[in-house]
Amino acid sequence: MIDYKKIGIKHFKRSKFKDAIFYFSLAYEKTQDKNLLFLIQICSLGEKNAEEAKLLFDYFMDKLRAGEDDEGMDEILKILESRLASDEYFEEQDAISYEDFKKAVYKDGSFKKVFENIMFSTKVMISNKDDFLEFLGNLIKNDFIEMSINYLESAAVMFGGDERIDQLFKEIQKRQNDENISRK
Repeated sequence: MIDYKKIGIKHFKRSKFKDAIFYFSLAYEKTQDKNLLFLIQICSLGEKNAEEAKLLFDYFMDKLRAGEDDEGMDEILKILESRLASDEYFEEQDAISYEDFKKAVYKDGSFKKVFENIMFSTKVMISNKDDFLEFLGNLIKNDFIEMSINYLESAAVMFGGDERIDQLFKEIQKRQNDENISRK
């Protein structure tokens, strides 16, 4: 009898994820083993991110060999898949994550230059408050005052009571006052 699971594992280890899915599916038809469904999901993940899929695969196989319960594995896979889905969403929306934006700034050395290059074509997706406030601070430092004011007005509603919002407003006021003095 052909051991489709074993063949699927060999294909997985060679990063032939579509072939692995095929053989794991054949094995599932014969045994109805729910672990095979999980392996199929890992293969699907592998088509998008081979490295993470292989790490998860090794972890899963170690748990199986040790006879441990696979509890929590579905949750790990869901988290990875949701992160990949958000990455795909960024790509579809002509957007980059704030982390990628910061890497570009670090590489180039100039927030202003990088931001000017992307501001009309690409959205910067910021997923937490601290990064958002850091981004606003950099906008202000680099003289994107009007844009900063627009963002800060909405941030004041969302994050009311945060002292950092007040500090950013004060920084804008100071810059505007300095600009008015230098024009005279």
